[in-house]
Amino acid sequence: MAAPSRTAGALDLIVYGVAASLTALAVAVYRITEIVSPAGPAVTVGADAASAALRLSPGAAVDAVVVRAPDLGAGGRAWMIAAVLIAAVAAIIVAAALMRVAFAVRRGRVFTGGATRALTVIAATLTIAAFAWPIVDGMGRQHAVQSLGIRFETLSMLDLLPLLPVILVAVAAAVLAGAFAQGERLQRDTEGLV
Repeated sequence: MAAPSRTAGALDLIVYGVAASLTALAVAVYRITEIVSPAGPAVTVGADAASAALRLSPGAAVDAVVVRAPDLGAGGRAWMIAAVLIAAVAAIIVAAALMRVAFAVRRGRVFTGGATRALTVIAATLTIAAFAWPIVDGMGRQHAVQSLGIRFETLSMLDLLPLLPVILVAVAAAVLAGAFAQGERLQRDTEGLV
């Protein structure tokens, strides 16, 4: 009786993991198609730059404007595509690693080397993506904004603030990986005593 429930449990995990990966791929394909289209990618321009470029009166309240950059060169498009690929690959790696951890939990073998390695992969992937993506994306946005004749505002630490939850999840995964490694050692020691 236990075998069918494990198979069904594995099947739903596979479906969720594949669905998350396919969603990440679909979003990446959509965004890359937009970047390489003749109309150019959509770029958000800050309030100061937008007001100056649009010649708005100083009292006009503009938070941000989304514009298309049709004259974006190959270098800018390459940076933007690289940013999309970083996000998509990170999402797929994290989904696969989460499936590995979920399989270990479903089997009742939580403290295994595979689960520990999967949590370490999640922590490393999210950390790398959280710091690499803003830089690569910023380079692409810089090319796009400059192709429109607007002065690009350099990235600041505040630009990383929306990525704080990702960094916190990476830290949590690293802590869990350490706890799983400790649990694995304790389990081996306990099995050795029995």
